[in-house]
Amino acid sequence: MDAAQYSKYTQLYTGDVPEMLTSILRERNWESCIDLGCGDGALLRALTQGGYLEGKSVHAVDLSENRLELVSQINPEIVCLPADACDVPIPDSSVDVVMSTQVIEHVEDDAKMAREFFRIAAPNATVYVATIFKKWYGWYFYRCNGKWTIDPTHVREYSKDSQLLDALTDAGLKIVDSKKTLDGRSIMDAGLKRLKVSRTVYDNKILKRFRSFRLPIPGYYIWEVVCKKGPKG
Repeated sequence: MDAAQYSKYTQLYTGDVPEMLTSILRERNWESCIDLGCGDGALLRALTQGGYLEGKSVHAVDLSENRLELVSQINPEIVCLPADACDVPIPDSSVDVVMSTQVIEHVEDDAKMAREFFRIAAPNATVYVATIFKKWYGWYFYRCNGKWTIDPTHVREYSKDSQLLDALTDAGLKIVDSKKTLDGRSIMDAGLKRLKVSRTVYDNKILKRFRSFRLPIPGYYIWEVVCKKGPKG
């Protein structure tokens, strides 16, 4: 899928910030962050609304300039960079918090992306990665490369911890936390996407409440990993 095709996929803004990421942003001293593969800015919008980004230096990276335009509308102070998440045009060791949610399973070379995490992370920086973990019995109705998959654009779906953790540690990062939560999808999301509704539809409190009813997906988990980069030298 090229950038033009990718930009047509709508992300619905939900206002959700993962609890593990919330803890990082509240409990640790940081001045700068970057969202690699930010899409339409769903996470950045939630962080902006929660007040986490006030007074901070924030970068957003995505292949699609159309999507970055939406991000700039969320918060004009965010520096938007049209680039590959594996090749980011910022200096070495320059970011305190590196975030990437549901992206690394899409890239051709996850080890390269892990090395980019390490390169751009400042000494003592935190790296937050969220992806998909699939158990042997995992099933969803999409097909990709002859296999059932939760998303037809996934290059890989991790099925062993070592597949991702080794890439991160080989890049020089230290794993400090890892958590898997059973994935679930809102039936309402699928219907609203087909209707091509506004991305801000969930600002409506009633619809947001209905969205909380989610169907669990057998064998599929949201996998969150927190890493640290060691001190300089």
